[in-house]
Amino acid sequence: MVWTNTASVKNNLWIGLGIGLIFPSLAFLLVRFTDLELHFLPEKPMATYTIAILINLIFLRFAYRSGNDHVGKGIIIMTFLAMILYLLTHKVTV
Repeated sequence: MVWTNTASVKNNLWIGLGIGLIFPSLAFLLVRFTDLELHFLPEKPMATYTIAILINLIFLRFAYRSGNDHVGKGIIIMTFLAMILYLLTHKVTV
């Protein structure tokens, strides 16, 4: 019987992409389908997305500190894609 190293299975780019997608998607769903943002932060329309990105950065730190660099890369990719998607859909000029 051949045993595989479980650490190499966990350090996967796809897992990082999945983790990085969770909180920006949750922020989108909260803003799109609830009025939660209007009650708590009506003058800051980007605050929910900023909180989602900050949560991703916390997960990114844990991924790199535990040696899961591929997971960290996946989180970075999804965070930047979510940011670019937000800029394009909300017509924010930089």
